[in-house]
Amino acid sequence: MIQAFRALVFATTVSVFALPASGQFNFNLGGEIARPTSGLAKLVEEDYGYGAHAALTYWLSYRVQFVCSGGYITYGSEAFASRTEVEDLVDRNLDEIVDRIEGNYSSIPVTTGLRFYPLERLFVQGSAGVVYKRTRQKGDAATNSEEGFVTERELIVSPGVGLLIGRFSLQAQYNVSKDDWKWLSLGVSMIFGKL
Repeated sequence: MIQAFRALVFATTVSVFALPASGQFNFNLGGEIARPTSGLAKLVEEDYGYGAHAALTYWLSYRVQFVCSGGYITYGSEAFASRTEVEDLVDRNLDEIVDRIEGNYSSIPVTTGLRFYPLERLFVQGSAGVVYKRTRQKGDAATNSEEGFVTERELIVSPGVGLLIGRFSLQAQYNVSKDDWKWLSLGVSMIFGKL
């Protein structure tokens, strides 16, 4: 994971200082809100999610970009239902705080795909990859299982549309995976590199 992060930082640095406008790399970093749909909506506690994403893009031509992206989305949490519950987090260690804030379900999508620009600033996108679906598991002494998260890996397809506004990218995606694990996400990211 650290090597991948170092490679991303290196590619971003090279794209800012060395590459011409065509055939260049850009790095995108941003946040998103998500709305679980279908079977996932029946599982989660709240009807929303939030998270962050990063993408490395490469301009294949004036109208086509190759995109590698990854993100993390957690679906709702009732940890902040009242001021008292927020105050209860003050004296806890970091792991306990994360467990309270994080919802019972989360997604970690890692995809590659293409963006096509039919207009100068408007793009349509199609990507595919894997999603790591995390589900909180309750501990059970009878089966000797500990409390924590169970992670499953499944294929994912994510069509979307977006708009470039200066150094910002606004985009909407519909993410579809196996076992009715679907969500709609709206995100904004900042673009680093030459435009």
